[in-house]
Amino acid sequence: MKKSGYLLTVAAKLLISGGLLYWLLKDAEFGVIIETIRRANPWLLGLAFCMFFLGYFITAFRWRTLLRSQGYDAPLMPLVRSFMVALFFNNFLPSTIGGDVIRMYDSWKIMRKKSEAFAVIFMDRFFGITALLCYALIALLLMQQVADMVPVLRPVLIACSLFAVVLIFVVFSNAGYLAPKAEAWQVGHPNPVLRLVGKLLRAFAVYSGKTTTLVRVFALSLLLQLNVILHFAVIALALGIDVPLLALFVIIPVATVVMMLPVSINGIGLREAVFVLFFGIFGVSNDASIAFAWVAYGFVLVQGLLGGLVFAARLLKDEGVAARK
Repeated sequence: MKKSGYLLTVAAKLLISGGLLYWLLKDAEFGVIIETIRRANPWLLGLAFCMFFLGYFITAFRWRTLLRSQGYDAPLMPLVRSFMVALFFNNFLPSTIGGDVIRMYDSWKIMRKKSEAFAVIFMDRFFGITALLCYALIALLLMQQVADMVPVLRPVLIACSLFAVVLIFVVFSNAGYLAPKAEAWQVGHPNPVLRLVGKLLRAFAVYSGKTTTLVRVFALSLLLQLNVILHFAVIALALGIDVPLLALFVIIPVATVVMMLPVSINGIGLREAVFVLFFGIFGVSNDASIAFAWVAYGFVLVQGLLGGLVFAARLLKDEGVAARK
């Protein structure tokens, strides 16, 4: 039953991705899309690709900051390689959470505690999304053209930002108080969910009162997401797509969150639809918007392939160590 359910889920995602692509491409000029990509500035595309590697190191610094706040440490390069392997699994599994499992496993190898490893990766992801929300909300307040076109964006972003603030307050101020309460309640009312909540709160309690950690991690998240948004801005410039930079501070965060929704295969179809919708506000043709989406996704796939090479080297190294034992 579990296998059939999984296959049905994958089939539904394939149907959604295929349906969106068909809807977007049925009136598009495929030759124009390819020509737009062919005529792109190769130097700017090279710069955009190199910006990924800056992002790897910022992510590794943020990850190490969270580990150190719990009394653990790790060299920077193994964390960079782990993140690259995570990108491989994100891109070549029909889900965007496979990479997080890899990073949790690598965190567990350092910490030897499952709940703490989960807390580290959760906080890493959470601060990344929170930084994106901040950029998007500030830019949306200044970009009335986008707000008028998609009026639901503003209340959604405000609600998500408020939720993020509440969660930060709970984790950094009250997790230490709530953890024993949840565990005590679980004793009187045995429940696996409550037991899990208690363990997670206990793991998050390590961050209680650590304002310096919060500021450092959030600053690194802002820097990382700035790099991501500028990466897309350079791709747009390379393709000759004229979209205001401020608008990209709204469009890229929204596109990132939409592509994380588990309703398609790795955001395929959703990615193209989001860029067609938002770029169309500024008079960009559907063909150029799809070309932008495909170049961006092509870079992501190359990242995944590089991560696959790192993963293969990791397996060979592990086999070598096992053989020597």
